Amino acid sequence: MTTAIQLLLIYGMIVLLLGFTLGSVLGALRSKQPEVRKLALAHVETLMQGAMILGVAFAVSATGWDGTLATTGAALLVAGSAMQAAGVTLNWITKTGDQFAEKSPGFILNSLSSFASFPGLIILAFGIFTNL
Repeated sequence: MTTAIQLLLIYGMIVLLLGFTLGSVLGALRSKQPEVRKLALAHVETLMQGAMILGVAFAVSATGWDGTLATTGAALLVAGSAMQAAGVTLNWITKTGDQFAEKSPGFILNSLSSFASFPGLIILAFGIFTNL
């Protein structure tokens, strides 16, 4: 198994576990506080990221693409995804109202995540498409 696939699979499972954990907390809190919108957002966001990352791992694996570029793309995508997951979770923990207006720490992480995840996704897409 390549390093790129290992990175994607390990992080994909970690973020899925986080999503399910947040969902469990959401379920427990909903009975006491009906309005937990930021937690619901963090829960859904991390579940979507987990599915996406595992899908990319499958695509890299299916094409047999390996090497430094594959690992770099995977590392960038994982880093960006982790910042995004941390940002939405931080917005819930800090009770951020409007992250854009408040320029919250979660907003800063979410904004910075694009600088890692988008280049990583471009690298991975290029490698996948050229190895089909």
